[in-house]
Amino acid sequence: MPPTQAVVVGAGVLGLTSALYLRKKGYAVTVLARELPEDAASQSFASPWAGANWCSFARNNMAERRWDEYTYKQFQKLAKELPEDLLTFMPFTCYDVKPNDTETYWFGEACGGIQEEYAPKHPAAAEAPYMYKFRSLTLDAPRYLRWLATQVTCPGGQGPPGKIERVTKLRSLKTAVDLVPRASLVVNATGLGSQDIPEAAETQAYPIRGQTVLVHAPRFRDANVAHCASKISSQGASYVIPRARSGYVILGGTFHKHVSNPLTPDQQVTERILKDAVQLAPDLLPEHVRADDADAWKSLDVVGVNIGVRPARAGGARVALDEQPLEMHGRRVGVIHAYGIGPAGYQASHGIAAEVCEWADRWEAQARRAHL
Repeated sequence: MPPTQAVVVGAGVLGLTSALYLRKKGYAVTVLARELPEDAASQSFASPWAGANWCSFARNNMAERRWDEYTYKQFQKLAKELPEDLLTFMPFTCYDVKPNDTETYWFGEACGGIQEEYAPKHPAAAEAPYMYKFRSLTLDAPRYLRWLATQVTCPGGQGPPGKIERVTKLRSLKTAVDLVPRASLVVNATGLGSQDIPEAAETQAYPIRGQTVLVHAPRFRDANVAHCASKISSQGASYVIPRARSGYVILGGTFHKHVSNPLTPDQQVTERILKDAVQLAPDLLPEHVRADDADAWKSLDVVGVNIGVRPARAGGARVALDEQPLEMHGRRVGVIHAYGIGPAGYQASHGIAAEVCEWADRWEAQARRAHL
């Protein structure tokens, strides 16, 4: 019996991870997308720009907690297989204004424990003297997307090899299914593109514009040096997220809800990001540069300044089987939505993909019963 055909629309981290999980479940998967992993410079493609790490934002959202916990466990397994310049675990320190914040930092059990310290004299602790320390992971986001794509399409492995195809314009999910006529289900992982997909009837999605800086910091290849750091204060958020142990580090950032433009960087914001990063992680600097030098930030080796648009959604991500299947030439095609996770795509990706598979299996069970 031939495998069940599935279409995934979107090749960001949620689309590709969902495609890989569907393949492992035995589905014959075709990924259709405007931007593919090799299009890392596209500003409308959110996934390659990410500072891909794990620091759950779930708070009291039980679905997001479940996705994040599951993903952490899966990355623990992957870390044993992938090189350390692609995926690695390292210390993470968050500087915060609130003590005993168990709502934000709920995930101690998931990550092996969280240590809280009061350190008002630390250089990075101005306005945020409470330090939360735990073990996190980081990814080289563009390379990880390419790795996912390879896992979807490579011969061998678990399940039939999938396909990834570029489609410049998809007006609807029906258009996608027309390109794979035997498809039994379609996964909508289009992010903000869901606003333009009529079958999604999406009114809650919105953009979050972010500016980041990519720097080359060779000292961060060293396991004794590399670490993540973030600071949350009245001035906003700053963060240092290595791209694993590649020697490249994402510095941030800005978080402008309901804003997409402009897509050109702000030089003043860039300067603020660099100065904040030196406070958070002095080891970013060349060894001969003193962190207390007012111009130390000018010594950072800037590779690029990036503007990306995160795909968020009021009320949280939409991960569900649509109540309305597609009616296609006398047959019904199930629709599963998987989008709107905002800045948490990587840290929730495996949990969301596993849930997509659960919905896919439910749809197939419904379809079989309908034919009895």
